[in-house]
Amino acid sequence: MRPLAHSVAAVSGAVLLPVGAVALAVRPRWRIGVGERLGGVRPPTPGRIWVHAASVGEVAAARRLVERLERRGLPVFASTTSSDGRMRLRATLPAVPSALAPLDHPWCVERALGRVRPACLVLVETEIWPVWLAAARRRGIPIAVVSGRISDRSLRRYRLARPLLGRSFAALDAVGARSDEDAQRYRSLGVPPERILVTGDLKLDCAADGEPLAADLAAVLAGGAILVAGSTHPGEERAVLGVLSACERVGVAASLVLAPRRPSRGEPLAKELAESGQRVRLRSRLGASEPPLAPGEILLLDSLGELPAVYARATVAFVGGTLVPVGGHNVLEPVQAGSPVLFGPELAHVREPARILEEAGAGLRVENADRLVAEAVRLLASPADAAARAARGREALSRHQGSVERSVALVEAQIGRSRGRNPDLG
Repeated sequence: MRPLAHSVAAVSGAVLLPVGAVALAVRPRWRIGVGERLGGVRPPTPGRIWVHAASVGEVAAARRLVERLERRGLPVFASTTSSDGRMRLRATLPAVPSALAPLDHPWCVERALGRVRPACLVLVETEIWPVWLAAARRRGIPIAVVSGRISDRSLRRYRLARPLLGRSFAALDAVGARSDEDAQRYRSLGVPPERILVTGDLKLDCAADGEPLAADLAAVLAGGAILVAGSTHPGEERAVLGVLSACERVGVAASLVLAPRRPSRGEPLAKELAESGQRVRLRSRLGASEPPLAPGEILLLDSLGELPAVYARATVAFVGGTLVPVGGHNVLEPVQAGSPVLFGPELAHVREPARILEEAGAGLRVENADRLVAEAVRLLASPADAAARAARGREALSRHQGSVERSVALVEAQIGRSRGRNPDLG
């Protein structure tokens, strides 16, 4: 680190230290993996490809890429920004060394890079960390983006910060963009055009059948029509509960699986629902011989990693973050599992997947809670129509296969350049 950069790092560290101490005292959850966030990752064997995925959704997108790289003899070290993402990494890729990503501070980043000594840094979707990218560039580590996307909101922020972030975008050696629109946005932010390819969306490259449903959960979901509401946020659960009330009024027998975006909300939400007179069970408290959900009953899914398999039991699904201004979560998972999907109008993060599903008839956009209730009841009452819509959606997604292979090729193209540029690898 150059003397000026060291001085700046020291000053910023002195300023941020008391702020960080207060934050850790107020938010105990932030203490999880604090050593890793400070760069103290357990050193893997050097020369691995460092794949970084921000949180749970990006981990799901990166999983098949990591597996394919490993099968080709290219070992991976994986990181994520969130503790939930790290849990998901370790559950789905237990043989791959993983950690929380370092804070974007020179000391943390330099310490982490010095321990990992990667042959290449691969960022999934959009993860622009200026200090991290600059440090990797100084060490001669090639930097690639896969399944690259720039949302409307991110584009506005990046344009405002272009004087500060221009070097970060210019530091990217290769960008595998999701779409032509995303490729154009990367060009507008300073990535040289010759470094950009449209490789597609890793989430659109349909995976084979996922992990099987646990036996106790399969028994509980062995009943009739089921609405699965996944990745919900406050303000959306009440809208979903309206579906059960409407089903009861019109004589449609249906139950509900409710999976809040943060599993930690499960227990307080279950308590709130029970106090309001709802019949509710908590996934973490299921016994060995639970009966199936009865019509009007709710299962609160407070676990990580089981939602994709639960979608396979849905008659119809709703994906959250779309009725509130979040921007949406993975609307493809339900269709890949065999269920049509409903989503609200807030689709900034999932606009292209939502468009594909709408065109196939497998995705239905609802403008508000009333429309959600009406469409969900209609599909719960017509399981044959729901299944036909899901089948059309899977057929539409099958035409987007190949992004994993194209992303692997993009990464492999960077590996041959790394030894000449990266002194850490000798």
